[in-house]
Amino acid sequence: MAELSGSVEIPIPADLVTRELESILASKTFLNTARLSRFLRYVVERTLQGRVEDLKEYALGLEVFGRNGSYNPRTDPVVRVEARQLRFKLAEYYAGPGQADEIVISLPKGGYAAQFERRVVGLPVVGEAAAETADESRKEPETLPGQPRRGRTRKALLAAGCVAASAVVVYCLVARPWDGAPPSIAVLPFANLSADPANQYFSDGLTDEITDELSHIKTIRVIARSSAFQFKGKNPDIRDVGRQLNVATVLEGSVERYGDRVKIVAHLERVSDRSYLWSNTYERQASDVYTVQSELAAAIAANLKAGAVPAPRGHTVRDGEAYDALLRGSFELEEQTTESINRAEQYFKRAIERDPEYAAAYTGLGVAIWSQAIVRGTAFRTEAETKNSLAAWRKAVELDPNQARAHAAIAMAVVQYQWDWRGADREEQAALTAGPSSYAETTYAYLSIYRRRFAQADEHLRRAQDLDPFESRYNVALCRNLEGRYAEARELYQMLRSRQPNALTPVIMINLGYVFEGHPELGLPGILELEKRYPPAQFFEAMARARMGQRQEALKLIHQLEEHAQDPGTVMHSFALVYAMLGEDETAVTWLERSAQAHEFQALNIAIHPIFARLQHNPRLEALKKRMGLDQ
Repeated sequence: MAELSGSVEIPIPADLVTRELESILASKTFLNTARLSRFLRYVVERTLQGRVEDLKEYALGLEVFGRNGSYNPRTDPVVRVEARQLRFKLAEYYAGPGQADEIVISLPKGGYAAQFERRVVGLPVVGEAAAETADESRKEPETLPGQPRRGRTRKALLAAGCVAASAVVVYCLVARPWDGAPPSIAVLPFANLSADPANQYFSDGLTDEITDELSHIKTIRVIARSSAFQFKGKNPDIRDVGRQLNVATVLEGSVERYGDRVKIVAHLERVSDRSYLWSNTYERQASDVYTVQSELAAAIAANLKAGAVPAPRGHTVRDGEAYDALLRGSFELEEQTTESINRAEQYFKRAIERDPEYAAAYTGLGVAIWSQAIVRGTAFRTEAETKNSLAAWRKAVELDPNQARAHAAIAMAVVQYQWDWRGADREEQAALTAGPSSYAETTYAYLSIYRRRFAQADEHLRRAQDLDPFESRYNVALCRNLEGRYAEARELYQMLRSRQPNALTPVIMINLGYVFEGHPELGLPGILELEKRYPPAQFFEAMARARMGQRQEALKLIHQLEEHAQDPGTVMHSFALVYAMLGEDETAVTWLERSAQAHEFQALNIAIHPIFARLQHNPRLEALKKRMGLDQ
């Protein structure tokens, strides 16, 4: 019976490794890959010489990639990006022309020293090196002097049984998810290997489009972009990715543009044993890239045994320039500055000019217009901004009912600006029907909370967390605050603060939570510190002092702030909170009426915010809730 590769206790002669290296570099797989070929030769030769101390990121940047003495690996990830691409290439080689090679060369994650394995000819390569199996107690590959030995003895491996081990190899080839659970996948940001860094929009955009394509397969749980992009540029161990995102598989890839051609390399890995389940390289005209995402999604679905990718219900874009403009627009949206939002709007309009039936471009255009107020730093949108956003989103869902983001965005807009709860419910149902969407689940959770449907909200928040483990924490924490579950909210915000020490929101909400909970003395010190970099925190100080019984100090602050009530960015709802804490109920209701008239989204919480609990039977507030549809 054939043994698993790496189980033979015979040293691998250096000349065999050198011969294997030359075979790899002479193959079609490594044709026209000068940088990767140079990288591979360097790490193999240094490893054979026992000079693994030379294989550090900084040294490789200088020696292999021509960086100068000012090179900083923290800001320039060239070595990590190229190492990732080299692993892709080696997997591609051993899945193709090298599938019968006796020696296997790999570059394990976590370092840059090469690893060499001997296998019995004919046994397929699975994973980063030969016979990467799901059992991590397996025998590790034979290593050369100077390499760390990681394995157990051959005797221990054989005791486990060759039959069982062979079955594991078959398991690796059929791409089953973990333990019979529904297939799950995270699409990590594709690496930009183009000579021009400006092409980053293309690799990020392609990642987004593949994620969206997969999300329409309802039998697969696809992690949202916002969580997957937490790993951008970090070259993570996929087992860590799997643990943090709770997924069984990870899709990684790279994009390289040269002239009017695009080369896309992608591979699917199983998290449990880091084995490659599928790998492919696409070389196309840049104008034909749109079709790649569909082909790739179909291949992933087939490998995960998830059924066929649903046929598009709307128009399928065919214009390459329209697709490119969409990717550029989506990239600019992420920057969230006035300039980037303006550029995004123009790119989406260009995509629509090229293809008037491009539903995704209308969705993006609506988001860009809606975001204008956000980047202005104001709580108010113009009538034109609201009208044009809704028009763009409605056009998107008319062209393609599967535009979940557009449906959910319409739902929130019609609630905020029209108080149309029935219409919002219809749009949310359409969004959830289109396919799993963390954005749709989150917006429905808010709509449920505003109407005191807390159990329903919790269910939608749970689903949102399944799809977006990182970013959903902000929304879950805010919802917990609105429900008066302050300790739970604080725990989440503290977790977010540890991950993002410079972010304002966790700091604001931790200290404000103490004020709402009735412990203003715990929140005030943090609020005073916060005012140094965030002047609107004076509202929070007024709230804290009101709760502490420092009435005159609170009134002095709030009266000063009232002088600027018409300034952009001033939230009228905040005045209502301060006056409610001061016990001035009628004044608080007056500010709530102004907040509702201005259609601040904060006004939607007047029926459930714990600070307004005492006001719920105020006749004026009851009348306001009825007008807003919040009296049910």
